[in-house]
Amino acid sequence: MTANKIITLIIMSLVGVAAFGLIYDIKLLVIFGHIFTLPMVGVWYGVKRQWNTTPIDKVMYLAYFVGSFSDSFILVGGQTGEVLQILTTIFMHTILIVAFRKEGTRIYSDKAKDLPKLLFPTTIIFVFFGAVLMHILPVVIYFIAIFYAVQEMILICHGLFREIKGKSYFWVAIGTSLIFVKDVLYSYHFYISESKILSLYIIQYSLSTLVYFMIAVGMAYGFEDKDLEKEKASWQYIKSQLDLHSKTKRFNYFYKDFVHFLLQMLRKRQVS
Repeated sequence: MTANKIITLIIMSLVGVAAFGLIYDIKLLVIFGHIFTLPMVGVWYGVKRQWNTTPIDKVMYLAYFVGSFSDSFILVGGQTGEVLQILTTIFMHTILIVAFRKEGTRIYSDKAKDLPKLLFPTTIIFVFFGAVLMHILPVVIYFIAIFYAVQEMILICHGLFREIKGKSYFWVAIGTSLIFVKDVLYSYHFYISESKILSLYIIQYSLSTLVYFMIAVGMAYGFEDKDLEKEKASWQYIKSQLDLHSKTKRFNYFYKDFVHFLLQMLRKRQVS
């Protein structure tokens, strides 16, 4: 079993520990799971990347370190805990956007097929945060939620507009898109539902871990896809040079034969 598979099992175990603590009201287990789950996702990324220190890698390490505080602040309780968690999540999402930008991702729509990538997240986030939560959230939290919604839209769009293709793209695109689903469950548990539904919070917490795990996996695979593209480009260059050499060699043979033929014709004329 590889190191990354072992770390994946540890991440699942940490989520299970937190869920167990929530069900049986064991605060120590809840705190332990919330503090170490996202940093362990960062460890998974680091092991996968062999602890490289490229600018993107450094930003990703920082994002999952900050994520530890994001999960932990909700345990403070009350409106203070909620505000601290939202603010820390905004900081974490900002760091992830920086990682996408360093990767070369830019949000633009010069083709019709790119419009859904821009319009879909913008529309659903605007409707949910603008229409559904407007009359539910406390004033302070709603004011912060406006900034969170705008940033979430930017984050999801960056995930959908990445130029890297293949499995890296799909891991990140699905992961960033599920952030909205995670936030809907979070909002329903804390603000919409009159009674707290523990099972719903556990699902939301598990989905949150899955979301950020998928982003980490996709970003790690992105480097492999880049290396593969470079390797393909190198082989294509070598092949083109060999083809050129082969064509040049054939031309040289033809040129020599042609010159030889002209010399023979010239000699025959001189003899005659």
